[in-house]
Amino acid sequence: MAASQAGASKAGFTEVPINPGRILRAIARIGYTPESAICDIVDNSVAANARRIAIKLEREPDMSEARRNSAARYIIADDGDGMDHGRLIESLALGADGHYASGSLGKYGLGLKSAGLSQGDRIEVMSAPEGASWSKVILDLPHVEETGRLECLTVDPDPADLNRVSELLPGATHGTVVTIEKIHKRNHPSIRKTREALGRNLGVTYFYFLQPNGGDLQILLDGDLVGPFDPLFVNEANAAGNLDDSAWDGRDVRWLERPTPVVLDAENQVEATIEATQLVHPPAFDNAAEIRRRYMIGASHYGFYVYRNKRLIRRAERFNGLIPTDQDYFAFRGRILIDDSADDAFNIDVKKSEILLSEEAEGALSEAIYEARRLSKSGWRNAAKILKAKANQDPNRKAAEALIEVDFPEFLPTDPDDAASEDERTKRAEKESVRHPLTDEEREKARKEGARVTFVDQLDDNALWERSRDATLGTVVKINRSHRFMRMFDERFGEDADVVLLIQALFLSLASAESGTVRNKQDLDMDVIEEVFVTYRHQASAAVYKVTADALEKRFA
Repeated sequence: MAASQAGASKAGFTEVPINPGRILRAIARIGYTPESAICDIVDNSVAANARRIAIKLEREPDMSEARRNSAARYIIADDGDGMDHGRLIESLALGADGHYASGSLGKYGLGLKSAGLSQGDRIEVMSAPEGASWSKVILDLPHVEETGRLECLTVDPDPADLNRVSELLPGATHGTVVTIEKIHKRNHPSIRKTREALGRNLGVTYFYFLQPNGGDLQILLDGDLVGPFDPLFVNEANAAGNLDDSAWDGRDVRWLERPTPVVLDAENQVEATIEATQLVHPPAFDNAAEIRRRYMIGASHYGFYVYRNKRLIRRAERFNGLIPTDQDYFAFRGRILIDDSADDAFNIDVKKSEILLSEEAEGALSEAIYEARRLSKSGWRNAAKILKAKANQDPNRKAAEALIEVDFPEFLPTDPDDAASEDERTKRAEKESVRHPLTDEEREKARKEGARVTFVDQLDDNALWERSRDATLGTVVKINRSHRFMRMFDERFGEDADVVLLIQALFLSLASAESGTVRNKQDLDMDVIEEVFVTYRHQASAAVYKVTADALEKRFA
């Protein structure tokens, strides 16, 4: 009886303690890339009716932009409505505001904190509404972890802060500037990589907002205006029409499914609009590598692009096999337009980038895209069939297509990474282009075909390979087709596309390693390194010639 009474005395609600530092550290690890984090912060600017958003990526002093961990801070400034001091503090609360109007890009009130802290340990926010002065608050994660209190520091903007406003938002009297400081240095992507990824990412993500009739929004990235980028290339599909899978040669964009409403949840009257296009078949073009880049065709780009309230939340989504993981679907590009009423049907996550369809929504989408999916696969195969008949499946061309997308490392972790070293790398690369030029004919052929491996009839001293450098393609390797080894290789394996790719990959890697050594071994004179590599190539070529004559030809005779 006593035990029963003791248990009863503990009934009721009791406040549970929280550790704000650990919570902030946890939401900072949701899984943002720098570009996705910056886009989440840009969402706040769009929601604040901004007409100009300026993004600046600042690097560490005396450090190359191409180096990992080169980012010093990220700055996102806008001329939107701005916030007074009270709302500025609220913006740093967990689950800020608690309610979002229909059409909002936000959802849980965590975007600024999770996105900002995913990249750095300190968020500085300066803001001013119309007719008021600028206020500034700072959320410092190490301070929160040390004190155990979720609190921010209020400071007066200093001259550097106000100069930043003038630089990024000329003439603006209101708006918001978010600065992410104390950037994480755990293998953080380089400024250069982030800028390249962010440029197109912004154009795709805010495609609807950046169009002339989409709200007159301007986004600038390090001073350059970002243009809208339609991943479906609808304008081209409108010009070419619907896909005829039995006749399409892969050289234009066609409609698979024109904009069609789909009911995702009949009970709650939740709808989406879907559309799909068939992009081009790159091998059908002489400049296949350029076509792949222009249309973003590859393993990481095909599938559906999901836009929530006209903002991209998920790219290349295949919905767990709704669009199969298969090269035959590389040209399939779909779009799904939803508003926030569809959040439950799509199970939108905290960072609005992961989707898990409800059973009803999955069934509706599967039925709606069945024909588009069939047409896409059939069309891709037919284009490949037409090309094969025309080109007889050239193994060298297939190898060129595979190797053009390889991104060789510019330097190793032990190579120098300061600004002076970067300048020296650039100078050495320019000298390489002069010392190891392609002929006009070789350059034209290489660029047209996107080929970083080119074959020549002879090289000095019967060298097996020699590197060159092209301003567009980077390192290019010349292979001597007259060398005994290559003559034997062509006879035995010249029609095997996989083996051709392997041998070309090997020679291109050797040439790339030479080029990287010349550019990064800056404690040695460039001419000395070049002389060593010339001797090495000639010695290696002579050795391979001897092995071919004494062993390989006997083995394969």
